[in-house]
Amino acid sequence: MRFGRGLYTTSVSSKADDYNVSQNNTEYKAMLVAKVVLGRSYTLYKNAKSLTDPPPGYQSIAGEVGEDLTYDEQVVYHDEAIRPAYLIIYEV
Repeated sequence: MRFGRGLYTTSVSSKADDYNVSQNNTEYKAMLVAKVVLGRSYTLYKNAKSLTDPPPGYQSIAGEVGEDLTYDEQVVYHDEAIRPAYLIIYEV
């Protein structure tokens, strides 16, 4: 986990697919599209694995492409900040 223990999201479906493992050797995978309330995001360009919350005054972390990241990602640390919106089943 690049930014500590949190709920990780991305706008890049191929990044999400990289973390998605097909269960029971099927030819299908599932992906959730979620609604996420980021609030004020603290931007980081490299890993900060010891985080347990964003810095004071921020509600989320925005990981931007840089030193340690190839794709963007957003991290929230409270369940209330994320809600599933759609379930996508796709063939691999």
